[in-house]
Amino acid sequence: MDRFWLRETRPAGLLLLLLLAGCSPFSSEVRKQIRDQPSFGAIRANPSAYRGRMVLLGGTILYAKHRNRATFLEILEKELNAYDHPVSSDKSDGRFLVGISGSLDLSTYAKGREITVIGRVVGPQPGRIGERRYIYPLIAATKIHLWRQHEANSAYWTYPRMEWGWGYPGMDWGTAWGMVPPMTFW
Repeated sequence: MDRFWLRETRPAGLLLLLLLAGCSPFSSEVRKQIRDQPSFGAIRANPSAYRGRMVLLGGTILYAKHRNRATFLEILEKELNAYDHPVSSDKSDGRFLVGISGSLDLSTYAKGREITVIGRVVGPQPGRIGERRYIYPLIAATKIHLWRQHEANSAYWTYPRMEWGWGYPGMDWGTAWGMVPPMTFW
């Protein structure tokens, strides 16, 4: 019986693995270019040592600016999960700059948006964070993925709601009436 179960579930398991493996926004050909990537801490410590190297980095946009027919984004680096999405946490190894030839819409690529970038390390770029000098690793982007914003609709997520039945969202008075008493709020 155990062999039968394994034989019948193995194709479903393989299909699930293939589906999960394909959840990155970047193609497998593009991802092959970034094999054996150094950590962001190593890149930040010595950007010149990785000049020309293809890297995959992500984080949260802090600042966006147009300059000389290009757009530059300042990104607060975040660790990426298995789907190349920045992990929401307070941990970061620093900041980096992304240069994109052409003009991006600054209202779309706004502060607080999550982004994942594949590009080549150009080298160090001096700058400032407040009054302090900072050396940014500059990345020339070849592929960019701007992640969808997740906004909680306050009207939807507040609970309990008057039109709910007893305990489950979406149950109206008709389906709950007769099974349990309706909720009252007086």
